[in-house]
Amino acid sequence: MQWVKGGFFCVFIGIFCTFFAYFMYNVPLGRLKAVFFLGLIIGLILEYIMNRFDIGRTFFPMVFSCFFVLGIGFFIIFPAMFGSENEMMELPHEVSSAIIGGTSTAVPQTVSTIPIVPATASTQIKRVTTATPVQYYTRNYQWTFDNYRYTYTLKIPTSLYAYYKEQPHNRNYVKYAISEQDRKALDRITTTFQNKADSKTEAAYNLIAFIQSLPYSKDYISTGYDEYPRYPIETLVDGTGDCEDTAILTAALLKEMGYDVVLVSPPRHMAVGITCDGCKGSPFVYNHKNYYYLETTGNNWKVGQIPEKYQNTKVKIYPI
Repeated sequence: MQWVKGGFFCVFIGIFCTFFAYFMYNVPLGRLKAVFFLGLIIGLILEYIMNRFDIGRTFFPMVFSCFFVLGIGFFIIFPAMFGSENEMMELPHEVSSAIIGGTSTAVPQTVSTIPIVPATASTQIKRVTTATPVQYYTRNYQWTFDNYRYTYTLKIPTSLYAYYKEQPHNRNYVKYAISEQDRKALDRITTTFQNKADSKTEAAYNLIAFIQSLPYSKDYISTGYDEYPRYPIETLVDGTGDCEDTAILTAALLKEMGYDVVLVSPPRHMAVGITCDGCKGSPFVYNHKNYYYLETTGNNWKVGQIPEKYQNTKVKIYPI
C-alpha cells in the first residue's frame, strides 16, 4: 500500500504542476505532457524525502510540499522553460538604449578626439570631431501566436524610410519586395524570428501572424492617395496598410527566409502564394509549381485557406 500512496502523491504533484503551468504561464497544450512528467519527478523527490525522514503525509507536510513545488515552478522552472511573455528586441548596431513610442529620436554616434602635435612645448591643441546624429523611428508591435504573446521593438533609420518615400509608387511589384537598400534590415528581422523559434517553419508562421496583426487601412485614408503601394520599410514604420502593403511585406520577408513566393491578385485584392510541403488547399499552378494561397489581411488565416469571396475566381500572378 505504501507504493500505491506514493504513486497517487506523485500523480497529484504532476497534475498540480500541469494546471499551474497552463493557467499561470499559458503553456501550449502540446507541451503540458513534459510539464506533467516534470511534476512526477518532483513528486518522486518529495516522496523520497518524506520516507527518508519519516515525515509522513499529514496535512502540514502536504501543504508544505505544494508550496515547495509552487515556489520552484514559479521562480525557477517555468520562467526558464517558457517565460510569461516572449519579447523580441531588434536594435541597430549603433544604438544602445531603447526609445519609447513612435517618434524619431537622435542617437549620437561615437565622438572621436584627435590630438595634434603641439606648436610649442607648453601648448597642446585638440580637435574634436562629432559625427552627424542618426535619426531612428522606433515601433513596438504586439501579437499572439501559438497561445504566446509576443512583443517586438524595431528601429529603422529615418533616412531609409525617407528614401522609399521618394521612390515611384506604381505597380511594378518586383521592386517592392526585392531591394538591396532594405535587404539588411529585412534580414535582421527574419534572423530575429528564426532565433526565437525551434524551426524555420515555426519562425515563418510566427512572422505571418505578426504581419496579419497589423491594422488594415485604405490608402486614401492613411496616405491621401487612391492607390499607394508601400515598400516593406514604409509598412513597418507606418504600422498599417492595405492588402497590397501586407502582401508585399510578407512576400519580401518570406523570400528573405528562402521561401519561393509570388504575389496573388484576385479581383480588387492582393495576397501571397507560397510553395510548401504538406500544405493543404487548392494550389495555383504557375511555372509548373504549386503555390498555396496565403491571406495577409486579418488574423488567423492559414496557408491554403482562401476567403470565400475569392474562391473560384481568376487571379493574376506577379513573380518577385
